[in-house]
Amino acid sequence: MEAVIKLKPEELDNNLLLKIKQLIAGRSDMEVTISLKEKSLVYLKDLDESIRQVEDDDTITFTMEEFLAYPAKK
Repeated sequence: MEAVIKLKPEELDNNLLLKIKQLIAGRSDMEVTISLKEKSLVYLKDLDESIRQVEDDDTITFTMEEFLAYPAKK
């Protein structure tokens, strides 16, 4: 199964994440891709910083439960 969901950042909320979680419940093969259309200088700077963090092994990983709980901590 493959789905493309296009939305604005403000539309990304816990309800959407819960619906996605329900959709993929019981599956062990899942891939999530986030694609940004805007390529401003700020975006490119942030992208370079993200690449540096991955290369330096300075990354943060989440379980699905931790990922869903994260917005509630903000």
